[in-house]
Amino acid sequence: MAIYDEQGTPYAMNVAWGGQCDYHHVALNLSLNHKTTENLKHTKAFTLNIATVDTLVLSDYFGLVSGYKVNKIETAGVHIIHSEFVDAPIVDEYSLTLECKVIEMQEALGEM
Repeated sequence: MAIYDEQGTPYAMNVAWGGQCDYHHVALNLSLNHKTTENLKHTKAFTLNIATVDTLVLSDYFGLVSGYKVNKIETAGVHIIHSEFVDAPIVDEYSLTLECKVIEMQEALGEM
């Protein structure tokens, strides 16, 4: 998943929990303590980059390192393209990207 912050800096994270809801929608289950989740509340747009064997190491990096500690996009040295359809970055190294707008956000707090 890739997103811009309020200043236009791109961020990325590896989303482990999500899926297709219907023909045109996806649902993502994101922790509240991610930099990307905070950015999503403001921008309401994101891209989903579909990982392959060729992007395994990059995707693993995006999932293991905190966006609060380092600019993962800059450190990974990936190439960013601005989406044509939403205000979100596309990581050019991925061969398939979904360009998405938020239609609803729900916060669920409690014990798991």
